Amino acid sequence: MRRLFVVAPLLALVSVPAVAGDPDFNAIVRDVESGYGVHRVSIPLFGLARFAVKVARPEGVQDFDMAIFETPDGPPPNSSRFDAIMARAGGGHWSSVIRVRSGRGREWTCIYVRPEGRNWRMLIATFQPAETVILHARVNPEVLARAFDDPEHAGGSLGGGEREQ
Repeated sequence: MRRLFVVAPLLALVSVPAVAGDPDFNAIVRDVESGYGVHRVSIPLFGLARFAVKVARPEGVQDFDMAIFETPDGPPPNSSRFDAIMARAGGGHWSSVIRVRSGRGREWTCIYVRPEGRNWRMLIATFQPAETVILHARVNPEVLARAFDDPEHAGGSLGGGEREQ
């Protein structure tokens, strides 16, 4: 009985971040599943990782969510379909800031941002031959800018060890 009083609140805390989510991200995931004919892969203990980020807020990240899809047929040939998904899901509020394609076109990455009060929402979509990963995060743009200005510090703060001189 005593264990129940300890375990039940802990499970409630861990499951809350996994259930709550950004409506845009959820719509994007649903559209990717239906539009590309793929299904999201479950990530064990992901709710616990989200909870840890909400508490620790490493490098200005206040929350994040991620969806991984197995894509055995490879990535779509271009990003226009994904751009349409982003326009539909975000109501036109997402701005594409970076778009990179590999030399042979087998891999591509898109980064989108959306201002939200003092913070930003970032969405990074990476399409590779075997899998597609969509990462969504709510970040503090000032902390992110400092990380870009001093990338060695950013890596060190995430457990990268000592800085080389």
